[in-house]
Amino acid sequence: MSLFEELKRRNVFRVAIGYAITAWLLLQLVDLVLENVNAPDWVMQVFMLALLIGFPLAIFFAWAFELTPEGVKREADVDRSQSIAPQTGRKMDRNIIIAMALALAYFAYDKFSGPDMQPVPISQETTQSGDIAATANLNPAPTVEKSIAVLPFVDMSPDGDQAYFADGISEEILNVLVKTHSLKVAGRTSSFQFRGRDEDLRSIGEKLGVANILEGSIRKANNRVRITAQLVTASDGFHLWSETYDRELTDIFAIQDEIARSITDALAIELNLTDPGQSLVSASTGNMEAYDRYLEARGLIAQRLDFARSMQLLNEATRMDPEFAEGWAANAQAHSLSIYYIASDSAEILQLAESMANKALALDPTLSMAHSVLGDIYRDRFEWMKAKDSYLRALALNPDEIEANEQYAQLLWRANYFEEALKYSSRAAELDPLSKLNLTVNASIRYASGDHVGGWTDINKVLQMGGSKANIDFTFQHAIYMALADGDFQKAIAFTNDFANWQLVQANDPLITAHYGQLVQALSSREETLAFLSTGDYSAVSPWVNAYWAIDVFWAMYYEDYDLAGKILEAGSTRDYQLGMLDPTVISDPFLAPVHNSGAYKRLVKKIKLYDFWRENGFPPYCKPVGDDDFACNQD
Repeated sequence: MSLFEELKRRNVFRVAIGYAITAWLLLQLVDLVLENVNAPDWVMQVFMLALLIGFPLAIFFAWAFELTPEGVKREADVDRSQSIAPQTGRKMDRNIIIAMALALAYFAYDKFSGPDMQPVPISQETTQSGDIAATANLNPAPTVEKSIAVLPFVDMSPDGDQAYFADGISEEILNVLVKTHSLKVAGRTSSFQFRGRDEDLRSIGEKLGVANILEGSIRKANNRVRITAQLVTASDGFHLWSETYDRELTDIFAIQDEIARSITDALAIELNLTDPGQSLVSASTGNMEAYDRYLEARGLIAQRLDFARSMQLLNEATRMDPEFAEGWAANAQAHSLSIYYIASDSAEILQLAESMANKALALDPTLSMAHSVLGDIYRDRFEWMKAKDSYLRALALNPDEIEANEQYAQLLWRANYFEEALKYSSRAAELDPLSKLNLTVNASIRYASGDHVGGWTDINKVLQMGGSKANIDFTFQHAIYMALADGDFQKAIAFTNDFANWQLVQANDPLITAHYGQLVQALSSREETLAFLSTGDYSAVSPWVNAYWAIDVFWAMYYEDYDLAGKILEAGSTRDYQLGMLDPTVISDPFLAPVHNSGAYKRLVKKIKLYDFWRENGFPPYCKPVGDDDFACNQD
């Protein structure tokens, strides 16, 4: 018998085919599971290696052993006349057919179904310029030569419980480098997305648009810390500089200054930096326990997580060191942002935040963050001119302050100054190119300014990102508006359904659940949608979700019931105004232009003192004053 016939008789070919198909199916399943748990890339690589090693072993066992009624035996010990290999082969044929059918079914599903949250080019302009989803992946951020990203340092402490400290030190170094204004520094939100990901430095550099990367580790034990840092070029991994520091924790600010100075010195000649070598760090507090709490709290604030915890930590930090200016500024920021995340007396919280910000500025008038937080507070109180002045003061002190750029853009957006807002939202998105909040703000302002292609580009980037779902409801809201403005009915329904599913999971509010569960069922019918929206009780929803009613306004506008849209707008905005968390961005978009001359809109503009701001600061391009106490807006 030839070798080929013997291999066939012993079912070796069947084992090889069955193993290959089953291994492929297992890889798809494992890849799906690992992606959802954000496992590092090496886990998948180990699994693939195990399957690869298993293949020759399976072939060997198929050749050397045979399944008999008495169990597995060596093939040499089996009487050929008693062999059941043909029957086993037929069973294997059936199993191979089943496995192949499953593989084909999965392939077809993966090829043609796509994910639920699948961004697609919508407007005619977008379609003409190509697939936006592809553009978001294929066009990385443009790399700036004089640029750097600081990746989160790895926690190497004995108990592995100092990740927040490692993050804090990384961010402190990042903030120090920002002071070197001739050097572009990628923002924290973007850089920290690469935590724990075994990703090639070249890919990270392309996604962040930077030419250099700082990475390192921290080992903290008792009152000592070891910090290891290395500076590399993203394009080829060439090491420009590396150093290890062993210090007492009392020297932590000196270490930060030494690292920052070493980095700028290493880059100074090659990049012709105009401001290297200066002393960049001053000790913000002499109390290391207060500083430790400050670092942990600031990490939570940056991620928009657990504001109750961050405020507790910062209250402790400022009690430990009442002269800790950065601690007071961070506490003011935590309190001012918390009104959008925690049900509370917003007027009382904002008053407390204002006193903290002023305390910080009394200690250090040059703190741009404290000025920016005052801008947030005044803006949310509708003290528009005071807010504008505070933001501009923050940006004069630090033009690269990401939070100040983004929040000032929101003020201008809320006040309908779209083109001016775009200058600042674009800067925030440039400095922090993977921030979902920054990209969503920039997308909406670009779209409102007439750049529909650019708006969809940024929205699609957000929807394609993994990781935290913080602020994704905000993204869905504006994606719905943009789809309806484009007249893409099916895409608007899909985004509304995505928003509803997100809210059902996140809001934990039976009224929200019931409202959106019914709304998505009615949207295909104009009559059913308008009938449902007309029965909504927009004063009864809990304070956990603000501005949810804007989606209902969008759909009423799409179905051209402008009276109903005005009624929902007035009821919903009144509710949020009373709760102290009204966000006018959702009503300033051009899609709502047909109601911008309605009584409901005009009453709102005057109630939030926007009309007075327009009188003092200038009316937006599409509105104009009428007499001494009225205005009119274009309907286009």
